[in-house]
Amino acid sequence: MLKCRIIPILTFSGLALVKTKKFAGNARMVGNAVQAAKVFNSRNVDELAFLDIYASDQNRKINLQMVRSIINECFMPVAIGGGISTIKDIQDLLAIGADKVIIKSKIIKNPEFINEAANIFGNQCITLAIDAIKEGSDYFLYNRLGKTIPLVDFLNKIASFNFGEIILTSVNNDGMMSGFDIELVQLVEKLIKVPIVVSGGAGEPAHFKELFSKTNIEAVGAASIFYFTRYTSYDLKMAISSVGRPVRIINESFVPLN
Repeated sequence: MLKCRIIPILTFSGLALVKTKKFAGNARMVGNAVQAAKVFNSRNVDELAFLDIYASDQNRKINLQMVRSIINECFMPVAIGGGISTIKDIQDLLAIGADKVIIKSKIIKNPEFINEAANIFGNQCITLAIDAIKEGSDYFLYNRLGKTIPLVDFLNKIASFNFGEIILTSVNNDGMMSGFDIELVQLVEKLIKVPIVVSGGAGEPAHFKELFSKTNIEAVGAASIFYFTRYTSYDLKMAISSVGRPVRIINESFVPLN
């Protein structure tokens, strides 16, 4: 059985690491990306994700020099996203050591890009960012492209496409630290057969117990819990292990992010 993974998600504004609440524009600055990568490496996390969250909106490419510096600090797999719109963008990131690329805006504009990229680089390195927002009783694909897309319709459309995993983020729960949207996870599990990294809402170890006991997911992404509490990946893995799910546990000392 595969070990369950803890994946810190670093969100970058173009200037510094930031943390949003419900994807709102008034993001809180939380530190330096390279320093954070160094700290997470010392904490023995399973993977790291770095997202330049405004790159596509600002029509710019991700800073490859910064990405290289982040990757150089890491002995775990690293996934990179932000402003990816061409095959060359993917090639550039893989060439400097990224293990996976994370794609969002491009696949909303052109879902066929998923298969195009996977056919060239292999589906193991193609991760899709799926941001879901709940309005009333329905879920929609969150985007800043002015498109209204029911989440279920989009997932049904891409379900047979060739990609390795998705990062599923609840916009409603993002940064709130009040728990994961279990209903959303269970819905997506029924539609998508590749691994799902669940993100949005982690605030304490009990939230991880609930997520891993009520779903079959094997990976979780988190940010606020690392910035604003003293919990580390070790604490979260112990919580996951307590409900019978396998994890890779290495004892660690606390290293502050800031």
